[in-house]
Parts: sequence; C-alpha cells; structure tokens
Amino acid sequence: APVRVSNRRAQSAKAQDADPYEGLQTYHYHIPTDLADKVEAGHLVWVPFGHQEVQGIVVRLSNSAPVETKPLLRLARREPILTPPQLALAAWIADYYLASFVNAIKLFLPPGLLTRTKKDGSQTQAKAKRELQIELMADEATIATRLPTLGRDNAQAAVLSWLMAHGDAPIAERALMTACDLRSNSTIRTLLTKGILAAAEAPTGAGGQWVRLALEPNAAGQALLELRGADKFLPLLTALQEAETPLWKSELYARADADLNMLRTLQKAGLIRLTERVRFRDPLAGQNYRRTTPPPLTSDQARVWQTIAEQAFGSGRHTAPQSARQYLLHGVTGSGKTEIYLRAIAQTLQEGRQAIVLVPEIALTPQTVARFAGRFPDRVTVIHSELSQGERYDVWRAVRDGEYDVVIGPRSALFAPLPRLGLIILDEEHETSYKQNAEAWGSHTVFYDARLVAQQLAALTNSVLIFGSATPSLEAYFAAVGDDHIDDHSMGVPEMTDYVESDAEQRPHSAPNSWTLLEMPRRVLGHRAPPADDTVASAVTDSTSTETIYAELPPVELIDMRQELRAGNRSIFSRALQSELHATLDANEQAILFLNRRGARTFVMCRDCGHVQSCPRCDTPLTYHENASI
Repeated sequence: APVRVSNRRAQSAKAQDADPYEGLQTYHYHIPTDLADKVEAGHLVWVPFGHQEVQGIVVRLSNSAPVETKPLLRLARREPILTPPQLALAAWIADYYLASFVNAIKLFLPPGLLTRTKKDGSQTQAKAKRELQIELMADEATIATRLPTLGRDNAQAAVLSWLMAHGDAPIAERALMTACDLRSNSTIRTLLTKGILAAAEAPTGAGGQWVRLALEPNAAGQALLELRGADKFLPLLTALQEAETPLWKSELYARADADLNMLRTLQKAGLIRLTERVRFRDPLAGQNYRRTTPPPLTSDQARVWQTIAEQAFGSGRHTAPQSARQYLLHGVTGSGKTEIYLRAIAQTLQEGRQAIVLVPEIALTPQTVARFAGRFPDRVTVIHSELSQGERYDVWRAVRDGEYDVVIGPRSALFAPLPRLGLIILDEEHETSYKQNAEAWGSHTVFYDARLVAQQLAALTNSVLIFGSATPSLEAYFAAVGDDHIDDHSMGVPEMTDYVESDAEQRPHSAPNSWTLLEMPRRVLGHRAPPADDTVASAVTDSTSTETIYAELPPVELIDMRQELRAGNRSIFSRALQSELHATLDANEQAILFLNRRGARTFVMCRDCGHVQSCPRCDTPLTYHENASI
C-alpha cells in the first residue's frame, strides 16, 4: 500500500501543505527514531496493518498527519525503489485513468519485487541470482604435477607412478612387487596386457622375469590419469584455460562434463577457486553486434537535426520551454528517421543523461537493438514482457544503478528507472499497441496510452521527446500543425503541477502543449560514396552528404468502391486492380494482396446478455470466420 510518513506522531492538518495524493488511498505512519534520516520517498518498508505486517511504499514525507499514526517497522530494501518523478507519474496515471494508485505504482516495478504480507508465500520475492564462479589458479606445470595425485588409489596406478619416478630402466618383477607392496604379480601382468609395461631382458647372471616402462613420458602421464580416474578433470581444466577469464558454473557445465564434487576436488588441490557472486541475467548475453559509425546526413536529415540540436540540446535545453523540445518527426519509410534518433541519443549521452526508445511491438525489438547496440556498445539493454522474471528484475536493478544508458522496448520500457533520463523516443507513434490492450483486461490492469504517459514523464524529467512516424496519428499531427483558431495545440493531457512536490527539484512542470513538426519527405536509397566503417569514430558528427541518392516512392492510386458499385462492379476487387493483376500474371510476375484483418468479424457478442466469445486462457476475443476459405 502507498504510505505517507511524518517525523512526529502529533497531527496538525492545518499546517500541512496541499496534498497531491489526496484521494489516492494512502495511509499515514510516522518514522521511529531508529529510522530517522534513513527513510525517503520511494522506499519500500514494512508497516503494521491490522493484525499483520505488510509492505508499503513511501510516497511522501511531511511534518504532520491528520490522524493518529503507527510507526514504520523497518526498511524492506536499503535503497528507494521509486524516484520522485516516478511517484508523481504514478499519481497522475491513477488520477487520469481512474486506476488504483497501487496498480499504477506496480507498472514501475518488476514482477515479484513486492510481497503482500510477511507470511504470504504465494509470490516469491524477486532477488539477485547468486552463482558459483570458477577461476583457474594454476599454470600448466602445476596442473601437470598435482593432477596425477587426484582420483582413486589403486595398485596399477601405484606401480606406474613408481616406475615414472624411478626412470625407465628394467627392473626385476619381484623387486617391483616389493617396492610397490604387491602380494602377487597379477597387477604387473595386467599392465603388461594393457601395453603400459613391457618384458625386458634380464641382466647377465640375473634370474626371474624383468619388466620396463613401455610408454613415453607424456603417454605414461595420460595412462596414470586414466588409471586413477583423474582424466575426467582434463576437459574442465581445458575449458577454463581456453576461457582465459573466470566462468560461471552453468557456463562451465555447458562446456565440460562436470559436477560440484569435481569442482570441490580441484579447489582442495589448489587448482581452481570457487567464489559465489551475484550474476546478472543479461537478456542480450551472447549477442555480438557489429559496431557502426554515423553515416553522412542527407539534406533533409541535416535540416531536422540542426533544429533539434539547437533547440533541445546544449544551451537550448536550459532556455527553451518544454513545449519547444517536443518533436513530431514525420518521415516517409526509409527517409532516415532512425539516424536522427541515434544522433539525439549520442548527444544525450554526451551530456551525461540517458534515453528510452519505445517500439510498438516486442517483435521489432531485436532489429532495433542491433542498430542501437552497434552504435552504443555495452550501453543498451531491453525491457519487455517476454523476459523471465529473473531477467526483468536484473535489468530493472542494473538500469536503476546506472549500468545502462539506453533502454529499448515496447510500452512497458517507459517505466524503466533511469536516474538521469534526458530523452524519450517513440518510433511508429501511430501504432495502437502503445495503448494498454483492453483485450488483456484484468482486475489489476491499468489502462494507459504510452504516448500521453511519455509526455508527462518528459515534463517531469525535463527530457526531450521525439515521436516518429511515416503516418502520424491524427491527434499528434494536429498537435504539431494546429489550427488558426486554437492557441494551445496539446494532445489533451492535464497539468502536472498537481502531482509535483513543492520542494522538489526545480523543473519545468508545465503541461505539454505545442509540438514542433519536422518532416523528411524523401526516401533515401543510399550514398554514392558510403563512408568507411570506422569503429573508433564518435557517434556525434555533423557531416552532411551532398551525394545522396533518393528513391521515388511507388505511385498510389485510390479507388472509390462506391463508384465501382455504381458502374455495376459488385466484386470486392476494383476494375483497376483486376486489370493490373491480369497484366502482372500475363507478364509471368507475382503480386501480393494485403488484407486489413483476418475473419469476417473481430468479435461475436450476444445481443441479449452482452457475452463476448473469448479465449478461455487469455480472455482475448475470438475472431469469427464465416468459412475456411478467404
């Protein structure tokens, strides 16, 4: 539950400032003396609630409370899990979308982070993953000396070890039995059969059977390892040598057949060191992205980038109002919008701030990550719902700690806890997937539009906001183009001032209003002289190419199907389309026809009771198909 805490137990409602969280179902507690100066807004704490202990998130500190209060019990986590801008944004979401404040807060947290009560075992609290890390501690000479001493003791190994230590001179069988404390010659006979020993001529005057070592030193050493069963350690040690750096236990197990007992044996012999460490579950682990450098800008890109650079970055960041740093980038497909995004991110990183890049679908995330990770290696991560619970927790923690500067993902990435957010980009802003899908409704779902939430977050953090699209939404385009009779071309969002603490860091909290329209109407085919791929060059450059090759957009013909019907054509295909299809097939070519949707109806609803046929597993409305054919 969201809680508000005061430094004193006494209450004075008159002395309290206007409460931005009034009506959002919060609870009042006071800070005990042992927690004085340790509690901040955003802290996860344990509090008494009725006859049980529950977790709460501190949303505000004040010097008074309107009711008698109980004390906080203790901190659940040492560091705050929410920042002041995130708390303010959660309050706005709860108010604007008529949602539960608790559910709005949960948008910002990874699953499993919160536990309902101390005794609640229905949900495992998210935590860091700890795993053994194995480090090689010996060189080849040390390994060669110590490895033969490992494994099981047996008579054959004892005989071979004795012979290796005393040279390869022939020895009487009986003398060898005495030296190795053998009661019979069966062990020697077995070694003779295996070819490890060979019969030798007895010296003149000597009687009995004589033997000698039949193997070269390296082969004898390998045979000794096999006799003792120590050869099983070789793949493990080889994997560590080839890695050159410590390996996690799971990585080592994937490379060599090993188990924990083997690791303990090698540790006891001083060959490896085992250390339990926190392991980051990286969703991009194992991915190798080709490093790239910025290409020359086209004239359209140069014009757009100059506007953004002058208004949104450098001195412009501090002098321009928030509305001057909201951009609608209207560029046709292939015009180079992504390069503008990359330049904006590079400039943001140079200023010591961070960026969020939203894509409409999870499926688009990999290709976007490849572009951005190639430009900003080791600084990019992803957040989306297909990550495991552990991966989402680790990414959340790493982002909160400032280990990554660029977060990419669908709408949920907007709630990443970047501590120095300075840029928000929404690619394909017209996509309806930026709205929380009503088909996935549930009692704990908060419906929101990521575009509006991004505007509020940009205002709270003084961030640059860029919406990009080849076909902008009507509301975004109107906000950028406007109307002569309307002065405020906002996208219909309320003021943020009601949700911001009066003593918070001074930021321009005015409501987002007018936008700057930036257009790139030409599709880029390429450059006549592509730049060399220099992996060392800076990601910020003002080079502009005058040798850009533009591609003509394909012609589009709109057909009024009403006129087709008046002309007697009752087919779903216009006469022009039929003619073009015939011409294409006659030329032995191919055609693609796109359907705007599958099925005859997107849902089926009973007119009597209002029931909608939906999937029993996910509540998604079922599409109605009239028959099996198109």
